[in-house]
Amino acid sequence: MKCRLCGGETVALFERTVLAKYPVRYHQCASCGLTQTDDPTWLREAYGEAIHSTDTGILARNLGARRVAATFLHLSGVRGEPCIDYAGGYGIFTRLMRDVGFEFFWMDPYATNALARGFEWRPGPAIPRAVTAFEVLEHLVRPLEDFRKIAALGADWIVTSTELHPGSKPAADWPYLSVESGQHVAFYRPDTLERLGRETGYPHVMSGPFFQIFARKPFPAWRWQTAVGLGALAYPIVRKLRPSFTVSDCESIRSRLRGE
Repeated sequence: MKCRLCGGETVALFERTVLAKYPVRYHQCASCGLTQTDDPTWLREAYGEAIHSTDTGILARNLGARRVAATFLHLSGVRGEPCIDYAGGYGIFTRLMRDVGFEFFWMDPYATNALARGFEWRPGPAIPRAVTAFEVLEHLVRPLEDFRKIAALGADWIVTSTELHPGSKPAADWPYLSVESGQHVAFYRPDTLERLGRETGYPHVMSGPFFQIFARKPFPAWRWQTAVGLGALAYPIVRKLRPSFTVSDCESIRSRLRGE
């Protein structure tokens, strides 16, 4: 099987049963290190519900991601510039970031925006300063092709979260394979993400076990390290320093509904 990221040769690692009925082999690329499933022909069934019932950590994960993103963006001097939450799902993260004073907008061609209505990203002359794509990379059937779509938005930084497998290859019983949902089809190592960044114009990559950042240009590493390592301490300070958009967003929507 050819790698869906770089086209290299892959080696079969193991087989698991996906969605309790499909025998699926997992392969690792000898060139870029991406671990990937067989051609995921079961995805229509897997996405019968956008958020799988096993995703009990969705709210806690968004709160944690806000601590990291808000701390990094504030330390990087982001004030009124627009940012995008790519594959934003129900709009949880967009709403959370607007609540702490960041001009975030929702973008997702497949989901319904329930919590950030009125703040959908509309293409125009503005270029986002940052794009977040949390819990996205593991869903990408063709990672390079799909990541290029994110890179094409032109942001200075792309901030992601995906769980990197321990060691050089994942174990067959690794929970992040998420065989119950069938939605995770690509799994990464740090060198795989570095390759993905180089191929898409984001050669400066910092990869942690859960959070990652891709940058077009070099940037002070301490900002990212502070956001990831000390976000729990720094975020409350950031929140106090930034005016929330919660009330002003409500007034803006009311004004639109009145036709003003």
